[in-house]
Amino acid sequence: MFNVAQQYITHKLKQLTIEDLMYYSQTYNIPISYEEAGKITKALKHSKENPFDPDGRKRMLRQLASITSKETAHSVNILLHRLAKQYGVEDWLY
Repeated sequence: MFNVAQQYITHKLKQLTIEDLMYYSQTYNIPISYEEAGKITKALKHSKENPFDPDGRKRMLRQLASITSKETAHSVNILLHRLAKQYGVEDWLY
């Protein structure tokens, strides 16, 4: 069940829209511009990294930092952790 849930969440990340990301950034007071949201969603759609694997998440965040900024990548990491906590799966991000 754990792997199925992780696959589902990873799939949902790949389907995230700019509007979804902007909504989450506003909900959690995490500064992300509309332009950055576009770059992030595009990168997530094409990413092969597993956000639940610490090394995969680091590579994903490094890639996001290279197309946006270190601050934005850090914000995305915070957002990911807050969403995981909201859904009770924060321990999956070991």
